[in-house]
Amino acid sequence: MSIFYFLIFIIIVLIIYFIFRKNYKKEAAVNKRKRKREKRVENYISEAFKIENLKDVKESKTTIALIYPKETLDVEPEQVVKVENQSEEKVVTEFEMPEGIKREELYDFSLKHTKFHIAHDRYERLKTVDENEKTNSGIIK
Repeated sequence: MSIFYFLIFIIIVLIIYFIFRKNYKKEAAVNKRKRKREKRVENYISEAFKIENLKDVKESKTTIALIYPKETLDVEPEQVVKVENQSEEKVVTEFEMPEGIKREELYDFSLKHTKFHIAHDRYERLKTVDENEKTNSGIIK
């Protein structure tokens, strides 16, 4: 009789093991797809928006427009970090994809969590002030 109870115990343990394993595999597959999407977006942003390709920088009161050959990015001033050397220039994207975000929203979400490290010399050379903010003497209000 004890062998019978032992076999039932083993069967119950195996059933529980296979249920957890199945759920874990599904979750792991979903997380793997998420990480792949995150990585693709990070790679795209770092390749498409290299600091070397930057054509112009336009400052306004609330945003900074980074103008590239194919696209213009309006970013917050906190996203632009001025560095001393050109060797320190880089584009850093750090984010973790939240639950329930759509694929279409991922690109914009990742751009909001991207920091542009631009050399101070390059920034000053490319910087232009928005025409609406200039006064007659050329000084910003």
